[in-house]
Amino acid sequence: MRLIYSSSVQKMVLVLLFCAAHIELYAQQGTGRKPFLAPSPHVNQQRQHPSAPTQAQAFLEKQYVSQSPNPVQLGVPLHDSAPAQPANWNRGIAERLPPLYSHDRPTSRNSATQIRQVQSTEAVYGPDLISEDPVYSTMETMPESVETYTESIEQLCQENCWGWTVLPTDLLYKSYLAGPKESRMAMGVLHEKDIGWQLELEAGARVGILRYGSLNDDVLEGWQLDLEGAGPPRLNMEEELDLEAADFRVGVPLTWRRGAYQAKFAYYHTSAHAGDEYMKRNPSFQRINYVRDVFVLGGGYFPDPDLRLYAEIGYAFNTDGGAEPWELQFGAEFSPVEHNGFQGAPFWAVNGYLREEVNWGGNVCMMVGWQWRGDRNNHLFRIGLQYIDGKTIQYQFYNNSEQMIGFGTWYDF
Repeated sequence: MRLIYSSSVQKMVLVLLFCAAHIELYAQQGTGRKPFLAPSPHVNQQRQHPSAPTQAQAFLEKQYVSQSPNPVQLGVPLHDSAPAQPANWNRGIAERLPPLYSHDRPTSRNSATQIRQVQSTEAVYGPDLISEDPVYSTMETMPESVETYTESIEQLCQENCWGWTVLPTDLLYKSYLAGPKESRMAMGVLHEKDIGWQLELEAGARVGILRYGSLNDDVLEGWQLDLEGAGPPRLNMEEELDLEAADFRVGVPLTWRRGAYQAKFAYYHTSAHAGDEYMKRNPSFQRINYVRDVFVLGGGYFPDPDLRLYAEIGYAFNTDGGAEPWELQFGAEFSPVEHNGFQGAPFWAVNGYLREEVNWGGNVCMMVGWQWRGDRNNHLFRIGLQYIDGKTIQYQFYNNSEQMIGFGTWYDF
């Protein structure tokens, strides 16, 4: 009985002590006092402020110095810091920092609500931003971004960019517009004073093979290797379009052009053939084996982009059928270089062709008419009047003289 009573008394005493301790803790929280914290063996070291800031702390304090005191002191626990500052205490720091992640920034330090919209093509650290704050005056600016990449090879290279071009679309040394033996596509209806109406045809072309020169298609400069070939037959319109004769030509010109000057060194082979129908109508005619293998050196000058003066001299190292070595060709031509679309433009051309085999006689050819130049290249289509006077342009009859006038169309590459 005594043992049971002692145990009951002990339990009651423990309950009373627990209740008293709980009431004391509640009373301390109600009066705003700090709760009891177990002491730390390092408490003295934490509360002891460093005598001098470290190098890193000094750098950070220098970067974020402001007129308003910083409520966060480096090296001091947060619960020992100064009381909280107003909401606008950090305005000075915010204004001094560059807008790293935004293209919008205040244009005035006096009002943070005045915002300037910055385009995405402007530099983030532009000169106008840096000049406002001397702290960032030494900062390097980022280059402005390119909005679009529309520069073509012509804009990048202009006239100073040279390189290799395979199969160029244009020629550096154009065929002579009034040259009667140039390789081109042509058709002429001409009247000869003795033999009547003749149809002068030409199926030929001259194209570029390889060029080392300007990569800008609008600047025709450099060195270029060409190929040419043509077969110009004559059909007699008075004899049911019988084939009178045909001269065949093939050549390899090497040309050069720089600014207003151009030059040409070329080789060509030409041979003359009489038509079967002509030989049937003239059984007493003796066909000749007219052949010329010629080296040519020529040059041209443009006093104006639309006007060309030219001359060339040729020497045949292989001849037959009455041909002689030397020949001379010269002339002038007016052909606007502008691309006028459907409207076109006028042209005129004069060419003289002299040959040793006819005692330095030859012929003169004159043309006048209208032309159309290609929109994407310098190919030329012409229509107009043609006049030829002198020795024949068909070498099977090279000693004959002719006077022809008529209408023609020509396509030059």
